[in-house]
Amino acid sequence: MEHSTGPRITVGVFDADESDQAVRWAARHAAAVGGSLHLVHAFVWTELDVNIDPISGMAGSGFRGAAHTLIQDAVALVRESRVEVPVTSEIVDGNAVPVLVEASEESDLLVLGGRGLGRLMTLIVGSKSLALAARAHCPVVVVRGRIDGRGPIGLVHHEIATEVVVRAADLAEAYGRDIHLVVRPETTPEEAQEILAGIAQRIAVTHPSVFVRDVTIAASDSPKELIQASEDASLMMVAGERTPGAGGKVAAPRQLVNVLRFANTPVWIERD
Repeated sequence: MEHSTGPRITVGVFDADESDQAVRWAARHAAAVGGSLHLVHAFVWTELDVNIDPISGMAGSGFRGAAHTLIQDAVALVRESRVEVPVTSEIVDGNAVPVLVEASEESDLLVLGGRGLGRLMTLIVGSKSLALAARAHCPVVVVRGRIDGRGPIGLVHHEIATEVVVRAADLAEAYGRDIHLVVRPETTPEEAQEILAGIAQRIAVTHPSVFVRDVTIAASDSPKELIQASEDASLMMVAGERTPGAGGKVAAPRQLVNVLRFANTPVWIERD
C-alpha cells in the first residue's frame, strides 16, 4: 500500500526511551521517502480494569492524561528532528499487538522501539516484535542502536526472498547509500560472487544509481555473526516469515528473534 500523499509510516508510541528513538528514526525516514507519520499509543489500562480517571483538582493527571502527554511529547520529538513531514496521532484502547496490527492495515510501514513496548509492560524485544512482524499487513522496522549511521544498507541474503531485495534498492536510492550483501557461511567464495553479480544486475535494471558494493560470507550461521558481518551498516534488512520451497526458507522465527537482540542498528523486517 502506498498512499497518494506518499507512504504512511505508523509508529507505536510507548513510555520508553527506545520509543523516542523510533519516533526520531521514523521522522527521518518519512522525510527521505516523502511520507507521513501516524503516531499510535495503545491504551491498555481500560482493559486492565484500573482507575484511569484524573485526580480531583489536578489538571492533566490520571492514566488518560498521561497518554495524551505521551503523544504530545512524541509530536514534539518529530518537530525537534527538524524535518517537514505531516503528522497525525491517536490513542486507541486495547493491547499493543492487536492495536498495531489493525493500524498496519492502513500503513506502508510499522515502526517500533527496540527493547519492547513500554517499561510498565516490560515487553521483551523478540516476542512482541516478531508477533507484529508475522501478523502486520506491512513491513516492520525495529529501531535499535544507532539511528544516524552513514553506512550502507545491510541485506541478509535468502534464496527465495525477493521483495526484500527490491525494498533494499528502494531504500538505498532514497538514502543515497550502497548495499552490503551478507550471505550464509556455507556459501563458497565463488557462489558469493555469483550471488553478488546476480543481485547487482537485477538492481541495476530498476535502480541504476544503486551500487551493491560488496558481499561478506558470515563466519557462522548464528544471527550474531550475520549482524557482525555487516557491522558498519546503517540499517539491516531481513526477510520476516517462513516461505515453503525447495530452495530453503526465509528467516526462521527463532533466528529473527536473535537478529533483533543482537543488532546495533534498526532492523527492517520485510514480508515476502
